[in-house]
Amino acid sequence: MVAIEAKSYLAAWLLLVLPIMAMHLCMLMATTLFYGISVAMFSNCRRRISRAALWLLLPLVSGFSAFTILLFYFSDHLEALLAIPLIALATVLGLVAVLFFRRFRILVALSTSRSIKNDRIFFLFCLAGMLICTVISAFFSTSLILGTYVGEDSEKAVSFVAMFTLGTLTLSLVPTFVFFTAKGSKYRRLAFGCAITLVLFLAYLLLARGAMSSITYAAAGNLEIRQVFSARFVLDDRISLADLDNVQWRTRLAPANRVEVEAFQLFAFGDILLLCPSSLRRATLYELPRYSRQCLLTRSSKVDRKPTRPRYPAQAKVQLSWRAQAEHLVDWGLLRGLLVPASTEGSKSLPPGHVHDAGRRPTSN
Repeated sequence: MVAIEAKSYLAAWLLLVLPIMAMHLCMLMATTLFYGISVAMFSNCRRRISRAALWLLLPLVSGFSAFTILLFYFSDHLEALLAIPLIALATVLGLVAVLFFRRFRILVALSTSRSIKNDRIFFLFCLAGMLICTVISAFFSTSLILGTYVGEDSEKAVSFVAMFTLGTLTLSLVPTFVFFTAKGSKYRRLAFGCAITLVLFLAYLLLARGAMSSITYAAAGNLEIRQVFSARFVLDDRISLADLDNVQWRTRLAPANRVEVEAFQLFAFGDILLLCPSSLRRATLYELPRYSRQCLLTRSSKVDRKPTRPRYPAQAKVQLSWRAQAEHLVDWGLLRGLLVPASTEGSKSLPPGHVHDAGRRPTSN
């Protein structure tokens, strides 16, 4: 709340937060776009296209359920090459189950040529492919949910994320469903769909554990409000060596009796500066609130920043050169003797007191 005083910084913050939120929205709406293309395949029967949008929900929910179950409960036993065919099979089985209903078969017949049977088969093949693409596009939404999740890693967390993912994938189809089922002009239905999209996205940001935190955390990193590298900071003269732990902050006494610490910038906004010990750089977003009390809140105008001193690591063991590596495979010395002329080899390598005859090895006098 102290940082709200910096109005210009807030403007730059919003300019970066809004595009990141727009990227999240695009990833979440990938499924509804493919679902809209699937429904649009029934455009020949415009009066009944709302029924097609309703019937296609069954195979999609079936595919989303298989996707969620395999991802969260059987990912250790199934590889992607086997999981994808199983997800596609669940989607196709859902479509086959819908074909048992006469009303849906009528919609298929109205969308194809009644006299050509192959046309109907090709239509169903394309429809099944589009539905499978809709289910596979759930990867974007799922990866976003998993990447932004902030919480404890437990069995309850797995169940929560699985149910939240399935609910998000199902509700992502609502804007397209409303567009094709609502009454009114095309622009009115489009406005309804966009309004529902924004409402569902706000609900996602509020209900998802860590969505808003991850967005603001990413924006802070891009604006360098948050930094992940350590630096030396000379603190205000009101802080003494006794106030900080020497091991944790690596303190030393700077000129004018000011304390110098090694820390990283967790938050800097306007004149507000929050410094944390370097040991907290690897803390996750879920763990940071537990240790943020160990951080030091100060003002940038009262702190001097200095570059870190270089630390020379221990010299690594010299790796084998290409010639030494080749000697493990072949007798490189013998091969080199066959390629290099003997006179050149002998004149360069023999010490004084040795003679050399062509075709013989060097012998000493």
